[in-house]
Amino acid sequence: MSDPIPALPGHDVLDAYVDRYGPRLLLWVWDRAEGALHRHVSCAGFGSLQSIPMSAVRLLVDHLCAEELIETVDGPGAVTGAPVVTLRAAGAERARWLQALRANAAERTRHAARAVLHWIHANTHRQPLRISGFLDSPDVFFLGDALSRSEVARALTYLAAEELITCEGPPFHHDVGSHVALTSQGVAVVLAGVTDIGAYVAQQREYRRPAQHTHIEAGTIENLTQGDSDHSVHTSIEMHTALQPAGLASLITELAPALDLDPEALADLLRSANALAGGGVPDDEPPPDRQRGLMERIRGCLTSAPDTVGRQLLMDAVGQALGRMLGG
Repeated sequence: MSDPIPALPGHDVLDAYVDRYGPRLLLWVWDRAEGALHRHVSCAGFGSLQSIPMSAVRLLVDHLCAEELIETVDGPGAVTGAPVVTLRAAGAERARWLQALRANAAERTRHAARAVLHWIHANTHRQPLRISGFLDSPDVFFLGDALSRSEVARALTYLAAEELITCEGPPFHHDVGSHVALTSQGVAVVLAGVTDIGAYVAQQREYRRPAQHTHIEAGTIENLTQGDSDHSVHTSIEMHTALQPAGLASLITELAPALDLDPEALADLLRSANALAGGGVPDDEPPPDRQRGLMERIRGCLTSAPDTVGRQLLMDAVGQALGRMLGG
């Protein structure tokens, strides 16, 4: 199946055409040059293989030449209009990367999920829409290599489980239905231009998590979890009573291991917390000036931690404790 080549350079459709066939041509040249940088390769066979006109092949060659991945040379094929090219060092490196990407199971799965969604959206006028048509479309190729029937079936199972499509009717592969359609959520994904379906699904799961409210009262942590009917998630931390230095130090010591700090930063945080508690000796808290300095040091350690609920909780607790010391 051939795609019409757009007439306007720089147009979005043209960019998509180059994105589809450009990596295929580079890999094709790399395969035939066997990785050698100065071996002449005629591009006549690529056009026949991909069922695209020679004008499209020349456009792709110009694109790869502009990226300094290949270069054109005089050769027998040039007389008949087929470009003759050699591989450049950057092109060989890019081709090796593309080959590894093409063989990566996770990348193939990501492509399959994205491609199936877009193919269904583009063919919704066909009822019932059979997924077998996807196998005959250009969308089935990932960097020039066709997805297998089982890879497509796995993508269908995943998309159906996440309620982005429906699969019904006669079996396509094992127990996966062959009649496919987008759900309203699937349509939204396509129209939003989502490229990483897995990241989108993970984000939606996070949105569906219940709201969590954390209250701190004189060293006691109470977690209250409540469902959120509109699926929007908010995490709030309410500080009712500023902790005393020993209580703050105890809270830091308890939550520090879950902050995902590097070992050195974690050790520094725990040392500061221990000093704030008076080194574990009862009634031996450091003087106020020393306490303020330790709290500022603790706040600096927390700044380097990933933004999590635990980090936010401790930042607020330190802020409240400092505010109490300063008369806030």
